[in-house]
Amino acid sequence: MLIFAMMLGLVSDAISEKVDSLRKGKSEVNERNHILILGWSDKLGSLLKQLAIANKSIGGGVIVVLAERDKEEMEMEMEMEMEMEMDIAKLEFDLMGSSVICRSGSPLILADLKKVSVSKARAIIVLAFDENAEQVITFDSKIFYLDLCLYKY
Repeated sequence: MLIFAMMLGLVSDAISEKVDSLRKGKSEVNERNHILILGWSDKLGSLLKQLAIANKSIGGGVIVVLAERDKEEMEMEMEMEMEMEMDIAKLEFDLMGSSVICRSGSPLILADLKKVSVSKARAIIVLAFDENAEQVITFDSKIFYLDLCLYKY
């Protein structure tokens, strides 16, 4: 009986750990021909809306967002943004068949880029910050490093 209880505890912990990993956006994205957005900006809501309109003719598409934020936080902010931009006539924000997948990680780490299937992406969009001028120089160097990382793929 004791061994059964220990086995049950181990299985329960493993399942709980896997669910927690999925909730935090640490799992791999198995998509092809998706649009990959690297980084986070306050312009993301309008960008998603434009990408949804562009993908409408093909029945929608998959948009993957990789940012150095918590997945739950990203999803909550996107929901709030979409509610603010909702169409008065439709009373909803429609992604027109497109789906958005959020993943937590750094665009400057190769393992995180592999996690979002960067080599299989149809397009890659790098978002800039709306910060002060001092961070622009740092951001430019990060973009250069990111270009070097993506060159491998």
